[in-house]
Amino acid sequence: MMHIFSMKRDTKKKSIEKIDNAPLLYLSLSQHIGKPAEPVVAIGEQVKKYQIIAQGAGVMSANIHAPVSGIIQSIGKHPQAEGSMTDMIVLANDFRYEELVLPSDDVAGLTPEQIIALIKDAGIVGEGGAQFPTHIKYTLQGHKIDTFIINGTECEPYLTADYILMKEYTSQLFEGITIVNKILNASRIVLSIEEQNKDLLDVFRPFLAKTEYNHIQVKVLPNQYPQGGELQLIKSVTGKVLPRGVLPRDEGIIVSNAGTVYAVYKAVAERKPLTERIVTISGEESKRIGNLEVAIGTPISHILQSQGLSGIPDEDIVVLGGPMMGKNVVDTSAPVTKGSSGVLLFRKKEIKRNNCISCGYCVDVCPMHLMPMKFEENYRKEKYSQLEKYSLSLCIECAACEYICPSDVPLIESIKKGKQKQREINN
Repeated sequence: MMHIFSMKRDTKKKSIEKIDNAPLLYLSLSQHIGKPAEPVVAIGEQVKKYQIIAQGAGVMSANIHAPVSGIIQSIGKHPQAEGSMTDMIVLANDFRYEELVLPSDDVAGLTPEQIIALIKDAGIVGEGGAQFPTHIKYTLQGHKIDTFIINGTECEPYLTADYILMKEYTSQLFEGITIVNKILNASRIVLSIEEQNKDLLDVFRPFLAKTEYNHIQVKVLPNQYPQGGELQLIKSVTGKVLPRGVLPRDEGIIVSNAGTVYAVYKAVAERKPLTERIVTISGEESKRIGNLEVAIGTPISHILQSQGLSGIPDEDIVVLGGPMMGKNVVDTSAPVTKGSSGVLLFRKKEIKRNNCISCGYCVDVCPMHLMPMKFEENYRKEKYSQLEKYSLSLCIECAACEYICPSDVPLIESIKKGKQKQREINN
């Protein structure tokens, strides 16, 4: 465990790096909760950087933009990190770096409605992993927001992407907070960080001393997983325990990841859509560690090559995201998406799965107060209709249950596959 925290300390010392863009970019049409985006380009078409290439479809969807200039090579099925297939636009980089000329305007004069429209146009989704379309979250429908929480509690081991963003892009983050609150008009604004990142207080202090930011409160929370989960964070910051099924907005609360707020700044102040993000490179088997700013759609293989690896060694595994909530990579041609926070390399370990012994540890640690062993039992017995009886849809997939399980029961596998079965039944 100490080695885990040591690696986190080491990556925090690494400044944000940029790597050369890949020859091919794979833009998934499903980088958000909701309906896949619909392509608005044709195969063979020349596009510029920042040009929209897929339009959000329906209410719950998000736009996709070209992260580089180039030619649309194909549109069709391509593997995601865990091996499942989804529709993607493949963009061949022409390395000309031709950018779309973006209109500019005075930020101060924008109305809340105009800001939401810019956020929607930019295709911004939650960068903490949920990938919920941000323009939907900020559409208040008459609700009064009392508390706006900026989630900087990066509680997963190894990951420091949010930390380095808050440290190096502090000015943009604080301006982004101000922009978002033009929509929310919250009376209380809280930027949350964990105890292990309290050195950021020195970084924030000059900004908090400014009149335009002195109403922002920084709250230091204990190092506790999964502290960054939305409902857990709301409880830590406000003391409120939200009833199941109640949206935070309905209780006067909005939570946004620090990376999401930074993306809002870029969209509104610079008129740039979400086409890149910061990704932590770490893990005991990684030859280099640090934080990279990479184009959305960059293949994992390209990132590995930038770290001196031509592929995944037989004795290693790669995880896209964090070690708790991330996905084991089975195909390195799969791309980084808007919600990808890390690329981690670990040595393979053989896990012997045993039967559940009904110890109840998984129930004790579940932050949502669910019964994870029931998900595994009903999934294994193919009783898929029983999964929602135990509120499977409320599971946040934090993996605390599987981490604590003395029998190494495949709880997370049953949860993820169980949710997929539910979607198939509902459709």
